[in-house]
Amino acid sequence: MYIADMNMDEFAKCLKRLDTAIIPIGMTEAHGHHCPLGTDMIIPRHILRLINERIGHKVLIAPEIPYGHSWTLGIYPGTIDIPAEVFGEYVYHVGKGLAKWGVRKVILFNGHGGNIPTLSIVMERLADIGLATILINWWKDYAEEIRSICEGQGHAGEDETSAVLAIDSKLVDMSRARTNWQRAIGDMRYPAMGKDTMTHAMTGDATRASGDKGHTIYRLITPKIIELIDKFQAGDWII
Repeated sequence: MYIADMNMDEFAKCLKRLDTAIIPIGMTEAHGHHCPLGTDMIIPRHILRLINERIGHKVLIAPEIPYGHSWTLGIYPGTIDIPAEVFGEYVYHVGKGLAKWGVRKVILFNGHGGNIPTLSIVMERLADIGLATILINWWKDYAEEIRSICEGQGHAGEDETSAVLAIDSKLVDMSRARTNWQRAIGDMRYPAMGKDTMTHAMTGDATRASGDKGHTIYRLITPKIIELIDKFQAGDWII
């Protein structure tokens, strides 16, 4: 159930029987010459729509956070890079605000890799005020499943581009899809790094993307995400 669609009385009533909220977190940034700036919101939004159709009666879905941290891609048009400390503080207070009304379990549903380090810190801070939190990164946590469909992964690469094509092919200009396999030698930061490693504001091979691959990704990973959510809600946290 979407919190933004409720009035305050409906929200209060839901919190009498539900204790779990999903916070969708994305990014507004360059995704190659071919994918939309909102890719990291569009994909999580679609996955959560599929989840809502299945288990919407069991979980609250908060309004999405459309901005995050993207230092490497900050040189490309359309990237709105929020400093990590500012981004983290904002997400923390959203979680804290939900806790005020009775939420005890928070799912951070993330669509952007640059958010991950900061969100890990946010989870610790939310745990310190009594919340259980879990971070779901759809492309990372289910990489094995995705690689059974796509030859490779990447930022605006084969997997992400396919996922957007499956939602709305009009959002993608495949005539402008590119390939980029450049990588740094290690976990580095240096001036103009984005220009070297994120050529065309993308990585991987977007030319191999297809809507069919995107549909298959959703069919494969959505039930697994729902299974994880069920375990999280049930307190089945240890393997």
